Amino acid sequence: MAIADEMRAAAGAVFGLGALGRNLPRDAQVGGLVFYPLVGAGVGGAAAVAAAAASPHGPLAAGIAGVLVLASASGGSTLAALARSWQGTAPGVRSVAGIALAVAVVLAKIWAVSRLPDGGRAVGLVLAAMLGRWATVVQCYGGSPAPGSGPAGQVIGRARLREFGWASTAAFATTLAALDAIGLVVLLAATLTTIAIRLGAYRRVGGVSGAVLGISLEMVEAVVLLVLAALARR
Repeated sequence: MAIADEMRAAAGAVFGLGALGRNLPRDAQVGGLVFYPLVGAGVGGAAAVAAAAASPHGPLAAGIAGVLVLASASGGSTLAALARSWQGTAPGVRSVAGIALAVAVVLAKIWAVSRLPDGGRAVGLVLAAMLGRWATVVQCYGGSPAPGSGPAGQVIGRARLREFGWASTAAFATTLAALDAIGLVVLLAATLTTIAIRLGAYRRVGGVSGAVLGISLEMVEAVVLLVLAALARR
């Protein structure tokens, strides 16, 4: 029953469906972090199916379809967090610069997915979505919640070695199994991006917030796809 509650909490958080985990205890919410990469891989799989269905219309159509699924998986909440990320933006208000950043990230993802060869597109989407969710687990491990973190404050800073260790093991093992040595480059890029966002969050808002989790997801997805697209052409 505990594992079922944790999986329910993970699905609710990843898909932005707060009602799924609303009545679950905090331990289940925290324990659910273990399953974030797994749920993320499922999101990536759905994106890969959409991209494959659109691929007869060209690489650009495949890129748009795949990224649309990635963006819709969280109900657009992670992109909204990115749009509010620019310094000086009031809560709930998207600055022009923030919106431009969110648009740039979406366009970068579409370009990267469209540049991936047909055989590697599915792998790229699955790994990007999985590592994006893994990044949110990292942000919840050993950090401190920023003021006004909202519901995310239930898990930020509360992840234990169990959640961090199992999530990291699953994400790293899957990446290395799929990409071999190239996986090391992808994992390094995802890790450095996650650390940079965390350091920036502490400087700007004094901790990790729900918005930082969303920003980490979006940026790591984009970086993974861009790295794979660059390496695919070499």
